[in-house]
Amino acid sequence: MNLLRLLLVCCALFVGGAHAAPGFILGIVPVHSARVLAERYEPLRGYLEKVLRQTVRIESAPDFRRFHERTLRGDFDLTITPAHFARIAQKDAGLQPLALFAPDHDALLIFSSERPLASVQDLKGKQLAVIDRLAITVTATTQFLAAQGLQLDRDYQIIEQRTHASTAYALISGVAAAAVSTSQGLMQMPDELRRKMVVQKHIADIPPFFLIAKAGMEKSKADRLRSALLAFPDEAEGIDFLGHTGYNDVVPVSQAAIRRADTYLSETRKALLK
Repeated sequence: MNLLRLLLVCCALFVGGAHAAPGFILGIVPVHSARVLAERYEPLRGYLEKVLRQTVRIESAPDFRRFHERTLRGDFDLTITPAHFARIAQKDAGLQPLALFAPDHDALLIFSSERPLASVQDLKGKQLAVIDRLAITVTATTQFLAAQGLQLDRDYQIIEQRTHASTAYALISGVAAAAVSTSQGLMQMPDELRRKMVVQKHIADIPPFFLIAKAGMEKSKADRLRSALLAFPDEAEGIDFLGHTGYNDVVPVSQAAIRRADTYLSETRKALLK
């Protein structure tokens, strides 16, 4: 991606809006900065543009809540979203799950290698750095900590840091006593940053991101889009994309796969009401 195009994409990525040019909109959950998000997903954007023979534009939102609101509103033709958001979008707004990445995500509790806690109990009275409190990995972590007798907002606080890298910086700088990340998130960080952290606990395997079509998309178009997504890993653009993201495939959706997110829906719905 040339510099001018990258700057234009970054300016538009979190904005969208009524004045944007018509075309196919690819919505991506904001797990990275606008610049990194545009770079990471450019191979998929370009591939879809080639296959669909129409302009494809990437959009997102400033945070998970507003991204999920845009998803439910139908702002995106194809949405790449966490499993719990995909399940809610399917149940509440009729969006169509088409495919998902592989392998699974995970939820990792991270300590600073220079200031490790003796146990999770030492998190009491301290701060836990997270990418967004609505992230499914954060829900899994707060459920784990609750099972250890630690209640969010009573025993510890959450601080949101927008990206996995900034979450890590909050940890190693001492702003937070622990952090939540994923194996994919750790892959995106510089080596010198990873060396300053230690994985204290592998909390859970988490369903990966789902690719879902907007509600009401014609069956023929949805089928064509699904076929294109499943063929993506074998194309040059797909090989490039997978090599930089920690995934190794795009696989069909099954009901068993998407129902794995159901265990997180109650807490997610409560958080969305706050």
